Amino acid sequence: MSEDRPRIAISVPSGDMVHADFCLALASLCHEMSGVDVTILSNKSSIVAIARNNGVAMAQEAKADYLLYLDSDMVFPRNSLRRLLAHRQDIVGATYTKRVPPFSLLGTAFDTQPADAPEGLVEMSRIPTGCLLINMAVFDQLKRPYFRFETNETTGDLIGEDYVFCDRARQAGFRIWGDLALSVEIGHIGQQIHRLADHLPPGNMSQVPAEPPA
Repeated sequence: MSEDRPRIAISVPSGDMVHADFCLALASLCHEMSGVDVTILSNKSSIVAIARNNGVAMAQEAKADYLLYLDSDMVFPRNSLRRLLAHRQDIVGATYTKRVPPFSLLGTAFDTQPADAPEGLVEMSRIPTGCLLINMAVFDQLKRPYFRFETNETTGDLIGEDYVFCDRARQAGFRIWGDLALSVEIGHIGQQIHRLADHLPPGNMSQVPAEPPA
């Protein structure tokens, strides 16, 4: 691998369709990386852990040096990949909010940050995988499946495949970093249902415009 021209695989886990805004963001990112060996992997599955594991297998087959996960409900700056590569970290990405109320922030940063934290990065115990760059060498140190669901036996809560991956990667000795500046620029595409009652004063339907005469 050339440090200046690594081979990149971009894995897009999705269902049957992806958001138009995501497609435009991905096209801009690929144009920005012109001249770099970039392979886009479409990993369609109704089970996201399977899609992520398939992405790893396809990236290994493509002999990629890095795997970039971009979820199909994300938007991101065109230079996102270049910025993540510039950090030269094994696992580095951006965090973002959930796409449903109360829009809480995903991932967890350590309360006490290490003195050796690179500029602009915070060390994370867990980070979501919607925009995450991983050195393929990381997977050589983990057992398959790399992404899996687990259950918190105390609370009964399901632990997502992204957080389980983070836990296992840290146990294997890898550190996980979040890019603060990029996190501010990332968007998580959601859905909102608009009803007439949401835009009128409570109990006041008199403001509903009458249908114009034929």
